[in-house]
Amino acid sequence: MDELDLLKKDWKKRENSFNQVSENDIYKMLHKRSSSIVKWILIISICEFIFWIGLSLLMKQNDQLTNIYKTDRYNMITISEIVNYIILLCFIFIFYKNYIKINANQSVKELIKNILKTKKTVQVYIKVILFYSAILVIVASVFQFNYNPELLKMYHEIEESGYKNLFIVISLLFVLIYIGLLSLFLWGFYKLIYGILLKKLYKNYEELKKLEL
Repeated sequence: MDELDLLKKDWKKRENSFNQVSENDIYKMLHKRSSSIVKWILIISICEFIFWIGLSLLMKQNDQLTNIYKTDRYNMITISEIVNYIILLCFIFIFYKNYIKINANQSVKELIKNILKTKKTVQVYIKVILFYSAILVIVASVFQFNYNPELLKMYHEIEESGYKNLFIVISLLFVLIYIGLLSLFLWGFYKLIYGILLKKLYKNYEELKKLEL
């Protein structure tokens, strides 16, 4: 039994004349918990940003990998990094704003509104990451088929043997399956990390709705 449950249990034991004091105590507890949850959402997003910076530095040390995704006009790794950083920084800023709003003193109605806004922001963030990852896989596949020497050699050999169309169909299916598996993994990963926090945040929302009534 957590601190909120203990407060509610104590609230029920008191006389009706003390209900207002107890409601205020419960609100303070819900406010504190909601602020803490949103702070953790912000912290996790910052850690994720640091992780991607570290990963990009490791990728740049692989000369073969960087050569495949680099042409005279485009460097896919650099472009994908910039877009990824922009997405992460935008959502970190939004998460920070949500934290500032929830952390500030506000009415029950305003706190409920900000909780729902935070929940929606996290859901949009997960969808954007999934969509961007799918686009990234498609672009990476195009680069592989156009600039990977080993894959180009294999393609020409298959083309000469008359199985070009079959090779293209199998390749497309492979890319689609890869996108599906990657999306499923990322969805599960983000649901595990952010889902637990959102579940706790929504529980606070339900308790606040009872106070509002």
